[in-house]
Amino acid sequence: MRIRVLHVIDHLGYGGAPVAVKNIAERMPGDRIESIVCTLRTNPNAMPLDAQLINLGYHKYNPLVVIAVAKLCRQRKIDIIHAHLQKSVISCLLVGFLCNAKIVIHEHGPIFRGGTGCIYRLALKALRSRAALAIANSQAAKDALSQAAGFNEDSIRVVSNFIDFARFDRTLYDRDKARDALGITENQVAVGFVGRLDFCKGADLLLHAGAILCKKSDRYRFVIVGEGSQKRELEQLVFRLGLDKKVIFAGLCKTPAEVMVAFDVAAVPSRREAFGIATVEFMRMSVPVVASAVGGLLEIVQHEKTGLLLDTLSPDAIAQAVERLAQNEALRHELTREAEAFSRKFDGREQIVQLLKIYEKLKVY
Repeated sequence: MRIRVLHVIDHLGYGGAPVAVKNIAERMPGDRIESIVCTLRTNPNAMPLDAQLINLGYHKYNPLVVIAVAKLCRQRKIDIIHAHLQKSVISCLLVGFLCNAKIVIHEHGPIFRGGTGCIYRLALKALRSRAALAIANSQAAKDALSQAAGFNEDSIRVVSNFIDFARFDRTLYDRDKARDALGITENQVAVGFVGRLDFCKGADLLLHAGAILCKKSDRYRFVIVGEGSQKRELEQLVFRLGLDKKVIFAGLCKTPAEVMVAFDVAAVPSRREAFGIATVEFMRMSVPVVASAVGGLLEIVQHEKTGLLLDTLSPDAIAQAVERLAQNEALRHELTREAEAFSRKFDGREQIVQLLKIYEKLKVY
């Protein structure tokens, strides 16, 4: 009999955790696992999903979610609840009081969050006994779960995120066409950022670095791919820095590889990062990466082997690293060759085997 797994997540908008849920649900062998994805609320920009999907349609922080998920588990005879991100994690730990399904929580990064993150950590610590197991997407996330939420290290498994290699294949995309669409000429240096436009992702630091670089050369162009709460602030910053003709806001891109192929250098200037899925995508697309030395990025980017790690997270350091790559073609080729080879460990095969073992062991017990 197949194991019934209910993935619970706030929504399926474009982002690291929703992409992880999509990849897991779509890659699980259907003869062994019945994967059902449950979203707590509707997102108008939700990703398409080739798996069973149930949308509860609640607003944020609605306590009725707990009852609804528990009812769903009883109706569908769910064996394992796999909860992703803070709202779903806390809700599903409470569901544990109302049904017999085993609960797995999956830490994608909220454990590092400032501000309201302290509430999440306190709630997680208080309810952690309801979890049968915790999954962390990096060693850094595992350490944080142990230190900040009191999880026993033996109850945490590290399963890295993975990407869809069929989509992130450089040979499928036309670099010249992508650059033409962005208005970038062949002699210009395209520096790309892909991610949520949020303070933690550091796009503002890249723009300040852009101001430094543009004072040295007129060749640089900066492409910002993504949406988020910081977008208006970033647009105003571009105006203040005089970068109006140097920065392109490409918005939300449902197939980021189509834009990545246009980049000469990628910047991942995150202030905090549990994993860094965009970094692996850049590596797969053979785009050399400049990244901050925080969290899970330290487990992906090996300095001067698969990318460049910043000594300090500052505009000056970002500008120096970008300039070094822009001026050194041999270094770019060396880094992208090593990085593309390293990225192959994130093709999903090992990760699916790890998750299958977790599910099957929990089903036995």
